[in-house]
Amino acid sequence: MAVADSDEYDDAAGAADRFDTTLASRPVRVFGFDELELTFDSHLRPWTGQSATVTVEFDGSGEETTLLRYDSTNTTNDYDGELANSTEVLRFTVPDGARQAVFRWRLDAPRNSWYWAIDSVAVRTTATPTPSLEDATSLWVVSDIQGHPRDFAHGLRDLDAVRPDAAGLLIAGDIVPTGTAAEWQQIHDVVDGAEAAGIMPSQLVAAIGNHESYAAESWETLRDRFLDFAGRDRVYGEYVLSGGGGEVPVLVIGQEFPRPPEVGMSDEQVAWLDERLDYWTARKKQVIVMTHFPLGDTVSASWIPWYHEHHERNAELTAMLGDHPNAIFLSGHTHYPFELGDWAVRRRVPGGHPDGFLAINTGAMHVEWDARGENTAGIGEVVTRDVNRGLTIDVYADRVVIEARDFGLAGASGENGVNEVLRHLEVGNPLLHGRPR
Repeated sequence: MAVADSDEYDDAAGAADRFDTTLASRPVRVFGFDELELTFDSHLRPWTGQSATVTVEFDGSGEETTLLRYDSTNTTNDYDGELANSTEVLRFTVPDGARQAVFRWRLDAPRNSWYWAIDSVAVRTTATPTPSLEDATSLWVVSDIQGHPRDFAHGLRDLDAVRPDAAGLLIAGDIVPTGTAAEWQQIHDVVDGAEAAGIMPSQLVAAIGNHESYAAESWETLRDRFLDFAGRDRVYGEYVLSGGGGEVPVLVIGQEFPRPPEVGMSDEQVAWLDERLDYWTARKKQVIVMTHFPLGDTVSASWIPWYHEHHERNAELTAMLGDHPNAIFLSGHTHYPFELGDWAVRRRVPGGHPDGFLAINTGAMHVEWDARGENTAGIGEVVTRDVNRGLTIDVYADRVVIEARDFGLAGASGENGVNEVLRHLEVGNPLLHGRPR
């Protein structure tokens, strides 16, 4: 990791008025390519008068092309959630005949401003243009409904409007508030209504959340209500969904035992997950792993102590997934905004694959939460607003496209005019192309 810190610089005796520092890469071979992309993990704290730029220079020409610039015109002063724990993907054209490229990261700031940290730098080949949706296997993803069945119903209608031929509906837990029979009946009524309207995908895939077992009844009774809805006889399982993009494996994992801890998993479940990941990796398939709780140090809020270790076997699961760059890990629970930079992250582990695995926040159909503070000692959380959000996932033969969507609140009529894409992420299958150069 490389950190440029104007605040630390200010502590040095006799420091100049401005902090201006540049990090240059070694020369990278680019000959024979028309287009490439520079990717890196980034954590930037903006400040008035501060700029952060990335440039590329070819063959020592002395001419630098700007690939990225953040300054006071396009950032939020002091703290910008979109730029915290984010991943930058910068496509650039390679001039005819160019053989080598040098990349430079520059932070120019008044002394005692903020900082910029970067890590996991790679130059990759780019994918061909995204194929038509006719060539995709599409999935709907929602989570954290928790007593908002009208928002759930509205979200399904919005999803049908943009992906009417989806192969499956994935629900990443917290489907009901406490797990009572009456609460589950509300959810069954929404699903039955969607089926009657002809908009429900043929396969429903559900993960168990913590709210499924809060009612004053036995764990077994509450678990079995979830299993009845999910159509399974155990909390974990495998689905293979099919469509225009071919087969899409979905592995569901989750809590098997009464809490604490929140996610107790048997040796059998963990061994099963390990074996199925190996199976789909050997076939060079991108594989979706869905559960309710995030793993520590993945998506938004998962660094906060009370989210960090919900999985009893957090370290073991993280290391396992870290060997599978084709794994896409979906989790809900936090209700954090899609607008944050770490709504989608690459989680890398020591000794694992250099690409790690991709973790995605599934949003919420309930209220939205956000953090106040940046360190584990002083962190707090607030409820910011009521929301209704989810994902579409389009799986192609060589990539996955994920869109984070806002459905808007259902309102008195159950409808609204909102069906907006907030985030768009294209993930090439790293087992097929796009290896780091």
